Amino acid sequence: MGDADARVSKQVTSFKSWVKEKKISIPEKYSFTNTSGLEVEYWVMKALGFEPGKKYPLLLEIHGGPTAMWGPGERSMWHEYQYFCSKGYGVVYCNPRGSGGYGEAFMHSNINDWGNGPMRDVLTALDKAVQQGWADTSKLLITGGSYAGYLVAYILGHDTRFAAACAQRGVYDLRTFFGEGNAWRLVPNYFGGYPWEKTTYDVLEREWPVTYVNRIRTPLIIFHGEQDLRTGVIQSEQLYKSLKVLGREVEYVRHPGATHEITRSGNNRQRIDQMLRAWEFFERYINR
Repeated sequence: MGDADARVSKQVTSFKSWVKEKKISIPEKYSFTNTSGLEVEYWVMKALGFEPGKKYPLLLEIHGGPTAMWGPGERSMWHEYQYFCSKGYGVVYCNPRGSGGYGEAFMHSNINDWGNGPMRDVLTALDKAVQQGWADTSKLLITGGSYAGYLVAYILGHDTRFAAACAQRGVYDLRTFFGEGNAWRLVPNYFGGYPWEKTTYDVLEREWPVTYVNRIRTPLIIFHGEQDLRTGVIQSEQLYKSLKVLGREVEYVRHPGATHEITRSGNNRQRIDQMLRAWEFFERYINR
């Protein structure tokens, strides 16, 4: 606080005492070479209070974009990583093929391959973390938003290792995404054409998660914002209704007024609500 001339200042508050009592989990960096010969970086964060010899749940976090890039000080997700670590979870995250920041060849390595290739990369990062020996393999979890919501659903249609999953504001049917999402250019840019073209349609059908929805057995919670124009609520409605018809364990939360930015710059109450609901959902299934 200063006087009217901004010449005399006086400190009226301090967070030092609050901060010094807090503990954080520090990311540990690793890398591996994927099936396309590309080096993939990944980070592992251990639960707070980690004790050698104990087993911990492990949460696989996936980034959106798909050309986003995460790192050791990832600003948009730091609070979520630390929250789950404080709850006794380990966290693993990586930059799979298609991520930005590693050159053009790396960024374009998921052309016509949104599903299998990136899936292998994020699951390899998970496998590498599990090989450290402290993860409880009966308590593996997965989450991600936007493109990562897509990849969560795609993975669940191809892999059954997870105890529970959380898909946020994702794309689940690339055909309808072309019509309703404002990022529709991702369809021709990544898949070389449009849904009414037979060759492109066949690729899209192979790539969209709804094709494999009957294989999904993992309990899933789905989040979406009602005002999300990037991916559109029809995406989550279709995934949710399909799983309900199939009699699967699924829950769906639509946040009123929320946009695609909900977990980054959205309403703080909704951001907290979403994280708490995801944690409660995970706890329910890893402890049953």
